[in-house]
Amino acid sequence: MLVRALLCLSMLFAATRSNSAEAKDLGGRLGIGIEQSIGGVTGLSFRYFFSEDLGIATTIGTDLAFLSGGDLASTFVGSVGLEWHVARTQHAHLGLGARVSVGWQSLTSAQLIDPTAEDADVQVALEIPLHLIFFLSDHFSVGVSTGILINFVPSSGETLRPDGAGGTTEGGAVGVGIGAGSVSGTLSVLYYF
Repeated sequence: MLVRALLCLSMLFAATRSNSAEAKDLGGRLGIGIEQSIGGVTGLSFRYFFSEDLGIATTIGTDLAFLSGGDLASTFVGSVGLEWHVARTQHAHLGLGARVSVGWQSLTSAQLIDPTAEDADVQVALEIPLHLIFFLSDHFSVGVSTGILINFVPSSGETLRPDGAGGTTEGGAVGVGIGAGSVSGTLSVLYYF
C-alpha cells in the first residue's frame, strides 16, 4: 500500500512539473466507452467536460437473467460524480474525482444468492478516485484508477463488486480501502467526440 501511495505521489509530482501548453483540451467534449469504477460499477461510461479540466462522469450497467418458469433476476448498477484533471500533458492526464456508486438487485436475484432473502438489495459506495488517463490519439483514451473507497454492504450481501482494498463482500460490513482498485479491474476505454 505504501508503494502505491509513493507511486501516485510521484506521478502527481511529475505531471505537475510538465508543460501543459500542449495538453489535450477536453472542454465541451463527450467521451463514450466502457469502465469499471473503483466502487465496482461496470458498464457503459459517459464523460462530459464543462471546461478543459472539469467534467462529469457516469457509468451504468445491468445484468438480466431470464430464468426458467418466467422469472427475471435483475441487477442495475450506476455511478455519477465529478472529475478534475489536476495535471495535463500532451498524452496523459492525472485526475481526481468524487463519485457515488449504487447497486440494486431484485428480490429474485437476491434469492439466487440467498434463498431466504426477503427484500431487494441496495448497496452504496463512495469513491475518491485517482485516474491516470493516456491519450493514444486526439479521440481515444485508456486509463486506470485507484483511490479511496468506502463501501457499505447490505446485510444480505454485495451488489457492487469492487476489486482490491475496501472490496469486502461480507454482509452488513463497511469496507474502507486506500489504494482501492486494480490495474485490470478499473480499466477505462473511451472515445471522445
